[in-house]
Amino acid sequence: MKGPESTSFEIEEEGCDLAVLGVGSFEQHSYHLPLETDFFFAGKVSSEVAGSLDALFLNPLPYSSSLEHKGFAGTITLKPDTLKRIIWDIAESVSAWGIKYLALINAHGGNFILNPTAREWNMGNRLPRIMLIDFYNGISGMRPNLHAGEVETSLMLYLAPEKVRANKPRDFVPDWGREDLTHFGMKKISPEGVWGFPSRATREKGEKWFKEAAHYCIDRIRALKSFFDEGDA
Repeated sequence: MKGPESTSFEIEEEGCDLAVLGVGSFEQHSYHLPLETDFFFAGKVSSEVAGSLDALFLNPLPYSSSLEHKGFAGTITLKPDTLKRIIWDIAESVSAWGIKYLALINAHGGNFILNPTAREWNMGNRLPRIMLIDFYNGISGMRPNLHAGEVETSLMLYLAPEKVRANKPRDFVPDWGREDLTHFGMKKISPEGVWGFPSRATREKGEKWFKEAAHYCIDRIRALKSFFDEGDA
């Protein structure tokens, strides 16, 4: 794996056609998880994936589109178009020195803008090809644990248990659907910022789910890269 500790000349000499960029967020995760939760996960999984694929590891993005968490102290959100422009600027930068594939590993569920961002770029037949992989799609136990619930709490208990506060909030699953975050935002739907069952979290589940998700991301990148290669041949 090549990464931020490499020099520019080492990257040029060794060569690399794939870069991996984690996309996190800086937003409320109730009483028991830190603001950096999604950013932390984005860094961990993108590093794991880049190492497995001998790819270039790019420092993950700490901020993204967290509009649905406005109203909670500490939440920072980018406008969707701002995030799109940042991704495109990064893609243009890595293209200039030969990267053919940019894998975005999304670790925040509110980043819906990443889909049209990657689609518009790819349909323009530009390099690098952007692959969009959702970290949470590789986890079997997500629903109904959409936010600060069993899955995220378990992952943190496995990856960095010291970051999990003892004062866990109540388990809570609202009557509303995920699509209603668009109408009301998290603060109105769940005042304590939880959507799921943090009380059920364990380190063992976190280890299982992290490995499951990392393998999913690796397999997806390999499959997408192979299909892109066929079309570009």
